[in-house]
Amino acid sequence: MKSDILKKIQEADLQGSASFSIPDFHLESLLLQEGYTLIAGVDEAGRGALAGPLSVGLTIYDPSVIKNPPEAVSEQIRDSKKLTHPKRLAARELIHDQSLYSHAALVSHRIIDRSNIVKAIGTALEKLIAQSPVIPEIILMDGTISFDVGIPMITVKKGDNRSLSIASASIEAKVTRDKILDTFDALHPGYGFKKNKGYGTQEHRDAIVTIGHSPIHRRTYEPLKSILSGQGELFDP
Repeated sequence: MKSDILKKIQEADLQGSASFSIPDFHLESLLLQEGYTLIAGVDEAGRGALAGPLSVGLTIYDPSVIKNPPEAVSEQIRDSKKLTHPKRLAARELIHDQSLYSHAALVSHRIIDRSNIVKAIGTALEKLIAQSPVIPEIILMDGTISFDVGIPMITVKKGDNRSLSIASASIEAKVTRDKILDTFDALHPGYGFKKNKGYGTQEHRDAIVTIGHSPIHRRTYEPLKSILSGQGELFDP
């Protein structure tokens, strides 16, 4: 990796992750200074859900947008968890309009159960890179886990609060996944998928006990893992 760019980002981490709340293109600008031009932001949605697929988003902006971001990009794009559904939809349209490429790849609950969630993220990332018409030169990845995908990668703690590329990827991932869970809500009623998006709310967990699991539940995730194995209590008190 060129120069000491990783050290610069690590030094920024030491300033305190709590101070990061509004994403910008600072990290991307550091990479542009090091000679990188095609920079991808990557984030996922659905990692901790009890049901449904994992969704991994990838967004690449043109260097001109990074150097001189449109006001709308700076003001409307945030960590997807901090936006309402209508604002996420509007932000996604803006991302598609302003980026070189933005897309999400889904990995089914079956693949997650056969491997594990970390391998599922790597699988989705490989799929995104393979189908992208624009191959990134470097990746900014939310979190602390790096993946060997043949492209240099920098992991960024709380990246969706720091990098507009990562925040854009988080929106891409969540909007794509939410749409799938809305469909599953109609196919598998009773679990509240439209509301909880497959995450383990008390209502959702109670439904698993009452009506059993659905075909899209992750069998290696608790509490279903214990239910199926017959070990222990269904739920912690």
